[in-house]
Amino acid sequence: MKTFDYGDNQIGTREVSMTISSIMIGIGILTLPSMLASHIEASDGWVSILAAGSIAAACGLVVCRLTSRFQGSTFHNYTAKIATKPIASLISAIYGIYFLLYLAYEVRSIAKISRMYLLENTPIAFITVAFLLIVVYAVSGTTAAMLRLNTMFLPIVLLISGVVLLFGIELMSFNNLKPFMTTSPLELVAGTKDTTFALLGFEVLLFYAPLLRPTVRTEKAMLIGIAIPVVLCLLTYLYSVAIFTREATAQILFPTVEIAKEVRLPGQFFERLESIFFTVWIMTIFNTSCMAMEASVSCLQAIVSKFDKRLCILILCPIAYFINMLPENMLQYQRFGWIVSYIGYGTAGAIPIILLIVARLRKGETGG
Repeated sequence: MKTFDYGDNQIGTREVSMTISSIMIGIGILTLPSMLASHIEASDGWVSILAAGSIAAACGLVVCRLTSRFQGSTFHNYTAKIATKPIASLISAIYGIYFLLYLAYEVRSIAKISRMYLLENTPIAFITVAFLLIVVYAVSGTTAAMLRLNTMFLPIVLLISGVVLLFGIELMSFNNLKPFMTTSPLELVAGTKDTTFALLGFEVLLFYAPLLRPTVRTEKAMLIGIAIPVVLCLLTYLYSVAIFTREATAQILFPTVEIAKEVRLPGQFFERLESIFFTVWIMTIFNTSCMAMEASVSCLQAIVSKFDKRLCILILCPIAYFINMLPENMLQYQRFGWIVSYIGYGTAGAIPIILLIVARLRKGETGG
């Protein structure tokens, strides 16, 4: 009689795609239309979004090549093979700090938006603690089980987003999208930089090489995983400009949520769709936060091998809480986001590219 082995510790192509999409669909998409509209004329931001998506896809393929080259080995181990153990520890520390900051920023953002749209009288500190404790509970289990939450929550997020966009068509004024291609090339480049901030996170795949099934088509999974948030970014941006105009979109902090606020379903079945939309959006931000903490924990374990997973979580959780409470106003909060994003350029682009080049140059020594 065959036995049913529930919850094996490997993930397939579908899980990889949903993992990539889930970590990229976060706070960035909620704020992206506002960032682009602040310095790009009319609806020309679509050029920046497609350019940023192409850059993300190229860097994602580098990550895939690196993980495929050392499939079955942890990030710290194959980095030590490519470089040396001290350099591997330094790189693991950089990734660990980056993902911890990433976690803190996501948690602070979710607390901020929750207070604006759902829990007006609840202190941010209380929302933060509650959210962090749920993240800690999820990360305390197996990595594969946590990743499978993506396959549960992402379809719901995409479904609700589709409903909002579908019924938002009647609110659009296509005249607000005109004139086309009037933005200067330098402004489009600046918009591309802003958009790449919203498309970071795919580098988390570096830490899941040991979990990949041999049959996983990582490059296909990566491209699909990146394409979903790029399309979502493109649609939310165009909808925001068409509904609110470019000038108004630039002044709205979270245009994506405001679109849901304006949408009315037939029969007035739901009077406050934005509450449902944002409640569902919390699911993907929860997944993003879980994967960020998981990556940070694995980096700490790689550096200090004596620490078990739960001890690492207990160490990192208070640090993440302390960091997320540091911004005292909107300007500091935005600067915090910029810091995380600029570090992300290195972790998503520069470091994987350098590691892959060195691995190819040292092919015989690394065994790749």
